[in-house]
Amino acid sequence: DGQEEFVMRNVSTFGAFTTARLGIFAAQKGLEVTGNNMTNINTTGYTRQRLDQVSFVSGGTSYYATPMGTKVGNGVITTGVSQLRDPFLDIAYRNAQSNVGQEDTTLAWLDEVAAVLDEVGDDDNGVIYNQIQTVIDQLSQMITEGAGHDEYDTLVRTAAQGLTNLFNTYANDLEKVKERLEGSLDQDVKTVNELLKNIQEYNEQIRKADIRGDSALELRDQRNLALDQLSYYMKINVKYEMVDVGSGTMVENLVVTLDNDNTPAGTHEHELINGMYVTQLEVGDGTGGYKITLNA
Repeated sequence: DGQEEFVMRNVSTFGAFTTARLGIFAAQKGLEVTGNNMTNINTTGYTRQRLDQVSFVSGGTSYYATPMGTKVGNGVITTGVSQLRDPFLDIAYRNAQSNVGQEDTTLAWLDEVAAVLDEVGDDDNGVIYNQIQTVIDQLSQMITEGAGHDEYDTLVRTAAQGLTNLFNTYANDLEKVKERLEGSLDQDVKTVNELLKNIQEYNEQIRKADIRGDSALELRDQRNLALDQLSYYMKINVKYEMVDVGSGTMVENLVVTLDNDNTPAGTHEHELINGMYVTQLEVGDGTGGYKITLNA
């Protein structure tokens, strides 16, 4: 009849072949993505990838004109490759990483100080404690037994001189520790500046890739790895936003700000990175010690 003739006109001779061909192509690409994931299982910073695909339907008019019960798609279309990465886990990891970095640095500095002020003597008391006790004992003897005798005065002065020598030795050693820690701080600042610069360069390359329509997953992996490393040295907030670069072309813009718990609500955050713009840190003398300033 007429309906049967209409349906036959809308069935492509090679429709089933095209569906199978698209399916084979999608399966092949899926195997390539799986193989890439497996070969990068030990790659530092690598994020597992996934093949994105959608059901393909051609000829909207003929599709909707097809009688109920015979509507089927025309296969599968691969739309790209994306990463299986959880932003929440990124935030949690980087917050934990910054806490670990702070505690590691504090412990390392305290170990340096403890190595100087090692109060382990011949008994359970420390060296300084024993020397102070010696001064007290000599003073007690001079007051009770040696009043007016020069030899007791000499013993007291000798004990006091020994305590003074200990204080001077510790003070000199602590000054050397301070110089070493200042040198370590300078090196850390250089490392942070290098990481910031690297992230900015990744931003620029990813921006160009977005304009070309390339997902640049490997570049994003390297940038995420640099962000993870940066979070060890400071608490950061990472935000992704889409911006229009013209003609409706949207590209990703990464903004990294310094997470300062003491910053009042509503005030401007210190931006470390904003797209292709980057800040560098500088160490200088501050009141009561060293301070780190941001230079745009």
